[in-house]
Amino acid sequence: MRLQWTKIAQTALLSIGLAAVLAACTDSGQTPVAEPPQEQEEIGNTGQTLTVVPPENTTQTTDMTKYQIQTRLTDFQLLNDNGGLAWGVTRNELRLYYTQDQGVTWSNISPSENVQFPANPQYGQSIYFVDRTHGWIVREGMGGTDTMVLRTNNGGASWSLSSLSKTDKVTAISFVSPEKGWILTTVDTSIGKQDKKLFVTEDGGITWKEMSSSDEDDGPTTAEIPTRGYTTGLTFSDPKHGFLTALEFGTPKLYVTTDGGENWKTGPTFFDRNDFNGCGNFNIGSPQFFGREAKGAWMPLSCSSGDYTKQHGFFTADGGKSWTLSTFGLNKQKGVNRNLTPAFLNASEGWAVQSGTTYQTKDAGKSWKALPGSKVLVGILEDYPEIVKLQMVSSKLGWILVENTDTKRSLLLQTVDGGIHWKVL
Repeated sequence: MRLQWTKIAQTALLSIGLAAVLAACTDSGQTPVAEPPQEQEEIGNTGQTLTVVPPENTTQTTDMTKYQIQTRLTDFQLLNDNGGLAWGVTRNELRLYYTQDQGVTWSNISPSENVQFPANPQYGQSIYFVDRTHGWIVREGMGGTDTMVLRTNNGGASWSLSSLSKTDKVTAISFVSPEKGWILTTVDTSIGKQDKKLFVTEDGGITWKEMSSSDEDDGPTTAEIPTRGYTTGLTFSDPKHGFLTALEFGTPKLYVTTDGGENWKTGPTFFDRNDFNGCGNFNIGSPQFFGREAKGAWMPLSCSSGDYTKQHGFFTADGGKSWTLSTFGLNKQKGVNRNLTPAFLNASEGWAVQSGTTYQTKDAGKSWKALPGSKVLVGILEDYPEIVKLQMVSSKLGWILVENTDTKRSLLLQTVDGGIHWKVL
């Protein structure tokens, strides 16, 4: 096993442009100032209106205490009953906002505009918050530069930098505490194979160590992460237990570690193609645990045939030692929302949206009940037909993000009654 400490991002070790980034992100310690309310971020990027206030932890003094902006959001993550993140990229600048009052007001916690983002960060892939104050954003290397890792320990009031000395694709990020987390990078090497590297931090992202990489032997009991297959996700449930999902020649696979990522082995057998007659293509998502260090989790599985996709799930109650298939009683879907997975709050209670109707299950997806129609949601989906994400943080509170990619517009909606009614935040 290769062990190699990665470099810490210092001005002398990164590209010339990074010096300006460090000065803006680390030295000043100030929160970036959002655009004045009279400016739009980009022509056509209208839709979502946010009321912005200064972050709680900022040391910056400003006369502008509250104002409104219009922005395009591309992803979000609820952190608790009141707090959540939402973000998008405009002119290669990440615009990251946080709310702690269910979307009434938002704080601009964006990193420095000197850090350019050619693509929109996705939660669990390149952005992760373990709580409202500790968060990380990974920006892949560009033009031969190192991959940068931005971190905050004050809710985004300021950001600091470190780096990984690799420019492979960032595939996943997972943290289990403000101190310990992992980043997985991958690069396709040949048909059906992928070089995978796992990095770990024990100090909140200040330093990173390469701990596991793909094993060329590719044996089923290898201690390294196999090169076989394409990674679809990585999740750690606690400091020791981690799960890596992959597709190996179209078949969903699961690899597990019980020592924090040092050694990996093939996980329990959970997938049987005979359970999915008529399905030509499959996709598997990484386990989503119902709380930190919880034993219960689920993995979304989709099977596609032609233009249609049907959603299913695997559930565990013993921390991933065994998995049970739940064949969801949902209709097959086609069109822009065919790959939208349901959102589960626990091992039994979940929600899904199909054709403008919100469905709820209380038996792990075996049966679904159509909730009363929301005229607001149906009307908005006519102009914003693509559902980006659905998340419920309690039996009552949840968000849904919809967009129209042709017009570069999006809207973030909220329910406070379990999906019966929706309103624009």
